[in-house]
Amino acid sequence: NKTNIFGGTKASVGSLRRIVTIKMVAPGSLGTFKPKPPSTAMYTGMVVFFLIFSLGAGYKAGTLSTGEWGQFSWHPFLMTSGMIGMMGISAITKKRGGYLNTKLHGMISWVGLFMAFGGVYSVYRYKTDMGQEHFASAHSIVGAGLLGSCVGAGMVGGIFLHPDFGIDKTNKQIRLIHKMFSRILLIFSWATALSGLTQLTGEPMILAAYGIPLMALIPLSLM
Repeated sequence: NKTNIFGGTKASVGSLRRIVTIKMVAPGSLGTFKPKPPSTAMYTGMVVFFLIFSLGAGYKAGTLSTGEWGQFSWHPFLMTSGMIGMMGISAITKKRGGYLNTKLHGMISWVGLFMAFGGVYSVYRYKTDMGQEHFASAHSIVGAGLLGSCVGAGMVGGIFLHPDFGIDKTNKQIRLIHKMFSRILLIFSWATALSGLTQLTGEPMILAAYGIPLMALIPLSLM
């Protein structure tokens, strides 16, 4: 082997480059590192937490304005339980990997979307009955755009990536785009849900009880 100007051989320099390359790929990055799928215990715990949090927070948000359950209450309840609860469970289910979990991921996602559409219908009926203008706030406009984008992501997943009949299910580029785009959509959707809560209350403790768990769930379920 020839010696270079630094006093090392080509072989030793090549080995050093490989070591540096491995060390520079930080755990959790978009490099070659691939996080391990959640264990059964961790997965079960997160599913339970998503259910308890989304149902409890959704019910609390639904009763904030009047102190009791009403027609409008279905909007925050279904949006929270659908877009946070079911979508979060869908994301961590996909992290488990495999044929069955991939199919469950798609089915749970669509359940969450249908629940969200139920929330949209409830607030639409409420505003119509109250004579209020539709899409009059940034929250409603952004929320509608995100919901439509989620439908688009779901259709791409079903048409192209379904493990049984996806027309391009082995395409890694489509899989990566679908995964990253969907995660970005969910992060913005969860932020939009929190913004909707600020229209119902300004109480710091309630906002913290809703927002802090959401921020903690992002790295655990979407990263």
